Amino acid sequence: MNTLIENSPELVNPLTYEAYKKLVEELVAQEKTSGDEQTAQKIAFTKLNLQRMKRVEKQFIIQPELKALLVQNQVNWKWLVLVEAWCGDGAQLLPAMAAIAEEVPAVELTVLLRDENPGLMNTCLSNGSRSIPKLICVDAETGERLFTWGSRPKAIQEQVVALKAANPAISHDELVQQVQLWYAKDRSQALQQDLLELVQEALAKTAAAV
Repeated sequence: MNTLIENSPELVNPLTYEAYKKLVEELVAQEKTSGDEQTAQKIAFTKLNLQRMKRVEKQFIIQPELKALLVQNQVNWKWLVLVEAWCGDGAQLLPAMAAIAEEVPAVELTVLLRDENPGLMNTCLSNGSRSIPKLICVDAETGERLFTWGSRPKAIQEQVVALKAANPAISHDELVQQVQLWYAKDRSQALQQDLLELVQEALAKTAAAV
């Protein structure tokens, strides 16, 4: 059985979403960012990301089907989310995950900084990459890892792949700008659709094991 206790190191500096947001606000005030690289670009992204987080918080609406699935099945889950303040995808996705956990008390969300938790990050790489955000869903009672998700919703990643194929010379900055526009238009729907499928699969596996 793949358990958090057996296969993952101790969590370093676990944060609530509110504590994480306060940290980002402090970093912006200090003209800094989180993580190992204090570059001008990442510091600028951190400032932008604070505004993105606030916008997602205001706009987020949970999908009724997802909420019903989590509430009616009385899950007792921990959601561990690896992220950094400079991560543009994280700024769009973490507030939505936090809002879901707020709506479903049986889901406990913990935010972890990637660079402070390399051991945990290395257990859920994306094609060998330390891509974030990364969500790890764990059964709070057994410690079993039920699923991992990240670092980007499937529907948006498909658009990224198509854009790169159509425009091989597209710059990183242009790509980032386009991804942020897709997130703004999507309003957390692609993320919730991914989570709905993963929750359904996790519940089905749990039921089959009983």
